Parts: sequence; C-alpha cells; structure tokens
Amino acid sequence: MRRPGPTTLAALAAVAIVGLLVALAILFMAPEQEQKTWTGKTLRVGYAEEYPFAFRDASGRVTGEAPETARAVLSQLGVTDIQWVLADFSSLIPRLEEDDIDMIAAGMFATPERAKRIDFSLPTVQVGQGLLVRAGNPKGLSSYDETASRPDVVLAVLAGSVEEDYLKGLGIPGAQLFRVPDAATGVAAVTAGRADGLALSAPTVNLLARGTNGACQAAAPFTGPITNGREGKGQAAFGFRKDDTALRERINGVLADFVGSPRHLELIGPFGFSAQDMPGDTQP
Repeated sequence: MRRPGPTTLAALAAVAIVGLLVALAILFMAPEQEQKTWTGKTLRVGYAEEYPFAFRDASGRVTGEAPETARAVLSQLGVTDIQWVLADFSSLIPRLEEDDIDMIAAGMFATPERAKRIDFSLPTVQVGQGLLVRAGNPKGLSSYDETASRPDVVLAVLAGSVEEDYLKGLGIPGAQLFRVPDAATGVAAVTAGRADGLALSAPTVNLLARGTNGACQAAAPFTGPITNGREGKGQAAFGFRKDDTALRERINGVLADFVGSPRHLELIGPFGFSAQDMPGDTQP
C-alpha cells in the first residue's frame, strides 16, 4: 500500500480545515434557544374586558380588581412603566407564550390545566360562580349542572374560560354553548335571547346585572359547581411565562403581605370585593 505523499497530505489537511470552519460557522450562525423573560424595561400587562376584574372606565383608564392590585404591587417593586395590552380572554395565554406580553392581570383563575402552560402568582381573590339571565329568569335556571339535562337551554360562555371547561366536562354539546370573546358580548347575547344565560363568576354577574337597566338579573337562588361535596370557588391570580421565575417570585414576595391588607381591600372594595373574597384553603 502506497503511503500518501506530501501533496495528498496537504490536500487532506485543507479539506479538514475547511470542514472545521464550516462547522464553526454553522454553530455560530444557528439561532440560540431564546429564553423569554421580562427585560426589566416596559412591563407589558395583558388583560381582557371582564367586569369587575379588568376593564376600561369612562376616561379610558384600565382598572378593576386585577389592574389595581397589579399597580399597587408593581409600585412597591419600583415598576411604574406599564403598558396595558387589551386582548380576547382566550388569546391571553398564547400571547404570553409568544412574548407579546409579560404578565396577565385579568382575574384569570389558576387551574391545573392552565398551569401546564404558564405559571401563576399567589391568588389575589377567591370567588364563586354565577349566572346572568333575562329578567324574571324565564327558564328557571339555578345551576350549571342542570343544563346537561336541559337541551332547550343555551348558555353563553367566555371563550377559554373555566366556565366553558366545566360545562364541557358535564357533556354539554357545543350547540348549547354560545362562545363569546368578552363579557359585554355575552350580556348582549342574553338580552337579545340568543342565549338563556351567561356563565361567569358571581362578582362579574352581579355587576353586569346592575348595568342592564333591569333587562337581566343574577339567577337566584344559584348553586355553583360542586367539588368534593361543597360548592367550589376559583382563585384568581396573575399569569407569567414559565421562564419568568424572577419576576413571579418578586411579585409573590409583595403579594404575600399585601393580599387581604387594609390597603388591598380599599383598592378592590369599589369593585364589589371584600374580606370574604380573600383566598382561603380552597385550591384552584
């Protein structure tokens, strides 16, 4: 077997060097796995219109239980540059994942299913469920569960809400669920007779009913979803990307002492919340 000559060795060395350079170029040109975290600059906070958790008042200010709590907590952290981003409720989690927003402050209930995609802060309030119906409650509705045996009943639900998930879990077909992007559209559907009720949290239903000039009311008596033998309550919290651990932990550090404090109750009192709505031992 002939030993390679100097020319052959030089050619092989050149090929090896070129290959190494190409590999290095590919390595440095390849996009890094981006870690999506808040940059420490403007904090983009997503919300959806749902009274009394988050909404714009007559002056255009974003207010409600979640925004006012968020402002107070962020202020203690020295964060005052906040950009409020309006979105449909069902798009809040996708927009957080896509880095369009840095935080969700919309009265979103912390659930195990949602926690697979995002992280939640400590809860800020804990509330039960309600049902908005037309004045006089013509269908005689008093719970979500009865809808499963009432094919004549159509309920409006906020797309992506826990109410929608619960009703689907009862086996209620899609034809009986009227999906809406926000609470205002749900009220319009009930008022116009396109839906027999609007399933939302009790504080939201009570506030919405007061704004319909008698056209709608909160169903009463009403029994919410039963969990482990008792009427369950949902815990609302702020939402964060999985990578944004530092931001979530800083906010939790403030929430631990702030939630339920006199200042907190003073801020959320105008929206119908009280000490009875503070998080207890009910798990989301």
